[in-house]
Amino acid sequence: MFIQVDKEIYEKLSEVERSVIHFLNQNEEKIPYMSITNIADKTFTSQSTVSRAIQKCGFQGISQLRYEILQQDQFKNRHESGYEMNNILSKSYRECTKTIDSISPISMLDTIQLIKEAKNIFIYARGFTALIAEEFQMYLQLLGYNAIIVKDVKWMENTKYIVKENDLVFIISVRNSTPELSSSARIAKQIGAKVITCCCKNPNGLEQYSDIVIPGHSEQIMKASGLTVYSRIPLLIITRTIIEYLGND
Repeated sequence: MFIQVDKEIYEKLSEVERSVIHFLNQNEEKIPYMSITNIADKTFTSQSTVSRAIQKCGFQGISQLRYEILQQDQFKNRHESGYEMNNILSKSYRECTKTIDSISPISMLDTIQLIKEAKNIFIYARGFTALIAEEFQMYLQLLGYNAIIVKDVKWMENTKYIVKENDLVFIISVRNSTPELSSSARIAKQIGAKVITCCCKNPNGLEQYSDIVIPGHSEQIMKASGLTVYSRIPLLIITRTIIEYLGND
């Protein structure tokens, strides 16, 4: 029996939730390969009931439950592929939860205000992160903001000719590995423009030039062609939050 339920927890469970926990314990080997929808179908309950039952037993959700099951030695050896898959899913889960936990609602609201007040919004990004910046730009433009992408190093070197005092520089970066981002932030600050940094490395060297820093938690995806690639999921969470708030305001 993987999920140990003491008297105190048992009394907090409804009859339906108890049946879910019974199913999970009876099908421990299958759980790592089942989605919350599968479990709900098998127990004739809803996804919310399954999720609530799991959380009442001390797990944050189905991802943690699957991961904890596969952590057991007997599963590591017999189900290596499933273990690795759930380990990857757990990384994504950690990125989402740690990013959300680290975001200050006040900082986000201040960011929203600066976006509304800016004449132009210059979104600085390099490499793969420019894809996130382009999506952010598209949504801002749909909402009526004058958003401009700056992803070329030559453009960054000419920040002093591009950015004006009443503009906003929004820097999106995973690790701040491009020196031109820091120099652009410094120049923009000297001009008098507002600077917002969204980065997944802390400290990142941009704090001293930024009016607002929005942190994220990113984990390594792979190493390929001499490059270490980090996840952009946290950047999507942050930019999506901003866009949705603006769209509903």
